[in-house]
Amino acid sequence: MIIIYPKFIQPLFNKLTPLEDGELKTDVEALAAQEKFPLDKLFVIDGSKRSSHSNAYFLGLPWGSKQIVIYDTLIAQSKNVKEVVAVLGHEIGHWYLSHTTKLLVINQAHIFSIFTLFSAFVKNKSLYNSFGFYNEYPILIGFMLFGDVLKPTDAVVGFLMNLLSRTYEYQADAYATKLGYGKELKVSLITLHKENLSALNVDWLYSAYSYNHPHLTERINYIDEVEQELKLKKKE
Repeated sequence: MIIIYPKFIQPLFNKLTPLEDGELKTDVEALAAQEKFPLDKLFVIDGSKRSSHSNAYFLGLPWGSKQIVIYDTLIAQSKNVKEVVAVLGHEIGHWYLSHTTKLLVINQAHIFSIFTLFSAFVKNKSLYNSFGFYNEYPILIGFMLFGDVLKPTDAVVGFLMNLLSRTYEYQADAYATKLGYGKELKVSLITLHKENLSALNVDWLYSAYSYNHPHLTERINYIDEVEQELKLKKKE
């Protein structure tokens, strides 16, 4: 899917055009070269076709070259080029720290463990008998029952996965901040949250359980902390 999606599926819904020559392209390529990010192509996607949602991301296999995709809405909503580059600095941070690869491996291990448990669970005839199935053991019924039994465990796993994802987001924010884009990243995050109609302030406990990204206030406070640490190190 990593290979097929950008080449065959995404073009059915959105148009990707190469980023035009200019300050943004120059700055992004310079940042990629500086951080040794294996940039192959730069695209702009017509996200404004359906909504004001804005973002930027990269595509590509963990060991291969990458394509950066920038929403046209992100470019339009940003006050200057540095704000767009700050968002890409965050994404490059995910690559540099191998977050995408780690999450891919963890998710595959999670799926493998679920199906391994299911293969043993589905052969348990006593469970079917408890629900009135004595002569037939439908695989679909077994899967539904397995899903109900798995929910409490999966809730814990989901919480831990969100916790890990949130940690990675903080690390990517710190990475972009250390590159010198802290101020611009904060402005970009505010713009993204506003234009994407995200909640600007959320209860910390609800956020910790339900969100795979820290909410806006948490991220801005964390970036402020990283900037303060950098200032103290410079004074030393």
